Amino acid sequence: MNFKKHSLYSAVTLSLSLTALPTWAQLEEVIVTAQKKEQSLADVPVSITAITRDTIEALGIASAQDIGALTPNLQISDSPGNANGLTINMRGSVTINPALTLEPTVGVYLDGVYIGKNTGGIFDVVDLERVEVLRGPQGTLYGKNTLGGAVNFVSRKPSEELSGDVRIGGGELSRQAFRVRADVPLSDNIRTSFAYSQETRDGIVDNIDFSGQIAGANPPSTKDFGNIDKKSMRIAIDADLSDSLNAFYNYDSFETDQNPRFFQMTRIVPVPGLTDGIIGWDSPNRFDQGSLDGAGGDDVEVSGHSLTLTYTTDEFTVKSITGSRSIESYDMLDWDATPFHLLQTSRDVDYDSFSQEFQFLRDGENLSYVAGFYYFEEEGSVINPLDLPLYGSPLLDVVYGLDNQSWAIFAQVDYVPASMQDLTITLGARYSEEDKNVFRSFGIPAFGLTILDNFKPAEASYDNFSPSIALNYSVSDELNVYARVARGWKAGVFNAESNNPVILADPIDEELVTSYEAGFKFRSASGNLTLNGAVFMNDIEDMQISRFNQAEAGSVFTNAGAATITGAELELAFALSEGTTLGLNVGMLDAEYDEYLDECRLDANFGNPCPAGVAPGDVYDAKNVNSFPYTPELTYNAFLQHGMALAGGMLTARLDYAYTDDFAIFPDPYNVVNTRIDSYGLLNARLDWEGEIASQNVRVGIWSKNLTDEEYRMNGIEWGLLTTMQYGDPELWGIDLTVYF
Repeated sequence: MNFKKHSLYSAVTLSLSLTALPTWAQLEEVIVTAQKKEQSLADVPVSITAITRDTIEALGIASAQDIGALTPNLQISDSPGNANGLTINMRGSVTINPALTLEPTVGVYLDGVYIGKNTGGIFDVVDLERVEVLRGPQGTLYGKNTLGGAVNFVSRKPSEELSGDVRIGGGELSRQAFRVRADVPLSDNIRTSFAYSQETRDGIVDNIDFSGQIAGANPPSTKDFGNIDKKSMRIAIDADLSDSLNAFYNYDSFETDQNPRFFQMTRIVPVPGLTDGIIGWDSPNRFDQGSLDGAGGDDVEVSGHSLTLTYTTDEFTVKSITGSRSIESYDMLDWDATPFHLLQTSRDVDYDSFSQEFQFLRDGENLSYVAGFYYFEEEGSVINPLDLPLYGSPLLDVVYGLDNQSWAIFAQVDYVPASMQDLTITLGARYSEEDKNVFRSFGIPAFGLTILDNFKPAEASYDNFSPSIALNYSVSDELNVYARVARGWKAGVFNAESNNPVILADPIDEELVTSYEAGFKFRSASGNLTLNGAVFMNDIEDMQISRFNQAEAGSVFTNAGAATITGAELELAFALSEGTTLGLNVGMLDAEYDEYLDECRLDANFGNPCPAGVAPGDVYDAKNVNSFPYTPELTYNAFLQHGMALAGGMLTARLDYAYTDDFAIFPDPYNVVNTRIDSYGLLNARLDWEGEIASQNVRVGIWSKNLTDEEYRMNGIEWGLLTTMQYGDPELWGIDLTVYF
């Protein structure tokens, strides 16, 4: 048996590389594949963070949300009402609605395979080699829906030796966790690996029964809210089919069977005869008990296959990446935060996607390039009944879906002039075409109408050309500087949540982003300091925006018009001494609308908020009124880590603090006034010991998240008469034991 050392004190995060610390007081250089080929991170003319395997292991990173705090100008959180979906904001680009027909603004990839939708986009990082976060538009090499950037999850390849580990964990709220990983070589040419993990935990908020105490109250629909019950698995096969041909196959699956987070009422407008029974159910403070009668599911089953074939010669490399992914998810939500039947919805999603990419790569002394072809198709449907008696609405049976195809050709060239060997000029371009088709129907069972309108399927076609240019100059062995101009693109989308056939058939326009960026990457000669920074400006045309309309109890999708986002990022990692490391990353954003044509509406919270000369129903320029969603002006993360020898092993202590400035989760003031997220900071602590016990290599870790028990909100909905919000987790602790073999 072989044991591969995973020294905890080596897990130094932050800097652009968030690198590991393999030897005392020296930071390791990280190799990434962000530009479809292996490069030193310092040589990539893109603002990029690479989170290595050692960091993932040492910090106990278990899901995509965990990487948000480690990266400047990146937020990853649950979608509103759906813990199995992702809301990803990078540099002010975000899609806040998990509707299946909408497109994300940040591309998520697993081993080069695009994960097409936010719904069901969450998965456990059960056996990763690293995570690469590319900030800024990536339209040339990654294509559509990468206006904010791209997040690449890169799986670990099986090793050539029999090895593995077993982890068990426990903790607060009856937490139980188990993970096993094993590398099993079948021959000199075929290597395999297997990983499986599962975790259960009781909910954060107990669901109390008031049906026998309050007139009209219904029995609770679940035991609690925000519990964990998830399983994930990965199988990998790495085979050398010949001296030149390699095949790498991956299967991954992720499954949950749990309850949604609790929707807590934080405000209510008293209306005699309508809200009498729920007065007093509101509070601005986080609850640990509540009572809901209509929430009961936040479940997902995700599976994916990928096959990468790589043919390598002395002159060139040809690569084929084939992927398919399937998502089945179901959520049943109670938005009114009471045991009364007022605002309830459910959503049953079935989604499948397939992608194929071919790449041709060639490296030369002065000229290197990658060129390729990409194809993607997806189809899906949503059953989305709406039960909203608070609005006087009967039960609506809603079904909608999509059937889309797209293809693209791309190329990128790196040129090093013979007369300037320290300068690399990168030119790239991508041409894309996309065809979209959607359908929708809904009925009113109470009226005996199973299909009130079977809307004629709507369709639209789009094409785009996205170029990029970058200059990377090596000032010295320690310092690189770069400048980059790039385009990002997102096709138009249909509002399949609308009951208006005219709106359904008329998609909003495509969104375009032109980004201007300059930055530097510094690594000291001694290797104990890395410092990286970037400044940027994003010029956005026809920004796609989703807002919630209380009068219709539904979402409205529009193009804001134009916007400009400027910002800066700084990442530092400094090995202060042989055992002590300091890290810091900072993200700053300044987002302004240049034009936002919006409708002025009457609202229960404002009466008539229209400016002088604008009547209710008129369209006006709201650029100075509306907010940028999920765009805090300042975020930062700092850590201090110290390691020391103890009891024949290594003891490592670490503190992490992550701060998020206040931000809005919707653009319009009707929603912002009561749902704005106040600034908050989260302190995490971890203590690990690694060494030998009874001749067995082990690691014991004790951790606490949100050590100061900070109360903070994550998202919510403004319903007009009331506001309901979801809160983040309170302080939680746990312990994990890992045995290596």
